[in-house]
Amino acid sequence: MKRVVLYTNTVSPHQLPLANELICIVGADNFKYIFTQTACDDYAKLGWSDEVPEWCVHVNSKDASEWLETSDVLLSGLRCFDLLERRATKGLKNFYMTERWLKPPIGMLRLFHPQYFGYARRLCRLLKSGAVTGLPIGIHAARDMARLCGFVHGKISCLFNAPELDFERKPGGRMWLAQRRRGAERYCLDRMRMWGYFVKSSEITHNSQLATRNSKKILWVGRLLGLKHVDTIIRAVGEISSRLDITLNIYGSGPEEERLKLLAAKYGDAIQFHPPVPIDQVRQLMREHDVYVFASNGYEGWGAVVSEALEEGMKVLGSYEAGACATILPKTNLFHANDWKRLVELLTHDIPQVSIGDWTAKTAAKSLFCNSL
Repeated sequence: MKRVVLYTNTVSPHQLPLANELICIVGADNFKYIFTQTACDDYAKLGWSDEVPEWCVHVNSKDASEWLETSDVLLSGLRCFDLLERRATKGLKNFYMTERWLKPPIGMLRLFHPQYFGYARRLCRLLKSGAVTGLPIGIHAARDMARLCGFVHGKISCLFNAPELDFERKPGGRMWLAQRRRGAERYCLDRMRMWGYFVKSSEITHNSQLATRNSKKILWVGRLLGLKHVDTIIRAVGEISSRLDITLNIYGSGPEEERLKLLAAKYGDAIQFHPPVPIDQVRQLMREHDVYVFASNGYEGWGAVVSEALEEGMKVLGSYEAGACATILPKTNLFHANDWKRLVELLTHDIPQVSIGDWTAKTAAKSLFCNSL
């Protein structure tokens, strides 16, 4: 049986479901989750547990180095290029999962930093040689990786024009250029597979047909940061609250809290703020609401809460710019992060129900194992 290592910076509730499914395939004796740091205080406040399974070990622990160097399969979320290059010389299988390399607002300017450009060159070399299979976290991360490969291999137009990609909407799915272009092989798309973060499956069985009613109970949970564009949701709900039975419950705190409360005060009681809740209580809140709206901009790498909401049978609306939304949701459920008028249209009409589909830890683990044979 193959030995598998999942290598990340911390033990995350968005990685543990995948780890558990991999153990179901290879067995606990053939699996290690190796991390480099303990969860920070901010994560602890969100309810992340500091208790970890026995197969989760710190990188400085006994045997961790041996597992990293010799395991049959390495799934890494870190830029450990020295390790990946050493493993490649031994013929071992390597997967590199990554969020966006070219996040706005800085974007391609990062490539003008010598160290960052050096990282990009090494990654592209590993991809092109087949030593590593890239696992971009969402379609935007995939476009960034394709853009890097095109730029590093001389396609300067990638500085100004990111390639449009089509893709199989499942973990491990292939991707390709939406339109044929000269030099398309330089993008290394055949060395990449679609990926994401995978959450715990719902503990209850949902009725596939949500109860139909005229009211809409909308939920938002998280840190109140500018990149989350909670103001877009507030404006949209406020605009229609006088003519529709609609409420918005916001759970969280952060630097934007006072500004958002002042904005919400213009619209009466339809919008309510609540203190943050631990991560293990979020799923219960989802079962008590109808719609989850995720309005983050492109700086949001993925957005695992989207998957959690789908797992709990909620209807979900999300921004084009956020990784999970653009990857999982159909265009009928999308709006731009600052386009509250488009969100008004979506909230005013029937919202299409979307299934979590193949975007589960079980499907991802099977895909990874099949690709490592």
